[in-house]
Parts: sequence; structure tokens; C-alpha cells
Amino acid sequence: MESFFNKCEIKVLFENKMVGETIQNNYNISHQSNKIEMLEAISSNLVIENFKGKNFEFACALAHSICARHGNIQLVHVKRLKELDLFELVVYYSNFDVIDTERKEQIMFYHSQNKLDFEYLNPAIILQSSNSYLSKIHTD
Repeated sequence: MESFFNKCEIKVLFENKMVGETIQNNYNISHQSNKIEMLEAISSNLVIENFKGKNFEFACALAHSICARHGNIQLVHVKRLKELDLFELVVYYSNFDVIDTERKEQIMFYHSQNKLDFEYLNPAIILQSSNSYLSKIHTD
């Protein structure tokens, strides 16, 4: 997995931007013909990665490849923009179990109150889709 991430081209859009109590970083990441924009928000015990692009499996491979750096996947949701053939995948990471069932329900309620049309995924989907992407490419 690490060798895959090392073969990606990363363009820094901005780094270490303070937004409220978070630090944000923004990157364009590409591998072969696949491109993803990644917006990262880092707080004291939670990291939120927002991946936008066209290849869902590529985004999942990226999301899985950074687990070692950010911790376990706590919550995953996706919004598919079918008319544009795009998606927005949001992954919440933590080394602590900061998103328990009650917190997850609060987040989902907030999203519904703000009419955010997200599909909530089982975190295991990230690993499955990552493995699918990696099985299709040659990383040697």
C-alpha cells in the first residue's frame, strides 16, 4: 500500500491553513489517469478527509493508505453527483473511538436537518474498494 501512495503525484494547493480550531490542507492527487482533490481537516483527536473525483476505488485506495497516519476509520459517507459523474467521499479518522453510536446519530441528524443527501457506508467498503483498485493496477 505504501508503494502505491509513493507512486502518486501530489500537487499542494495549500497547507497548514488555520480554519477555526482545525488545520486544513488541500491537495490534488493523481495516479495513472485518476485524479482526486483531497481536502484534509485536522483537529486534536479527529481527522476528516474529503475526496472529490470520478474514480471511487482510487479514492478508497487513498483513504485506506492513510489510515496508518490518521487512525481508524470512524465514519464514512458519500454524495454521488450523477449528472456530473462525480462523487464526494468523506472519511472520519481517529486513534480514539470519538464517534460512537450516539455521536454518529448526531452527525447524521445534522446532515438531514441541513438537507445534505449523503449515503452512509460501512467502513469495510473502503478496504474492499481499495483492494479492488489495487488489484487492477501494476505497482511494480
